[in-house]
Amino acid sequence: MNKLSVMTPDGKITIPRSIMKRLGINGGNDLLIEVLNGEVILKKIEGSLEQKDDELIYKAV
Repeated sequence: MNKLSVMTPDGKITIPRSIMKRLGINGGNDLLIEVLNGEVILKKIEGSLEQKDDELIYKAV
């Protein structure tokens, strides 16, 4: 599935509702952002996520 989204000047993007539904994500979900081979990958995180000194630490709920 491919959809087009435009980034705002401050770096925000909107994930189309059809993609959110397909991935089972909702507004307020924590997402892990990865860059791999020049591509951005978003992954839903179950639980909470904290960022410390560029290192991601996952905390189970």
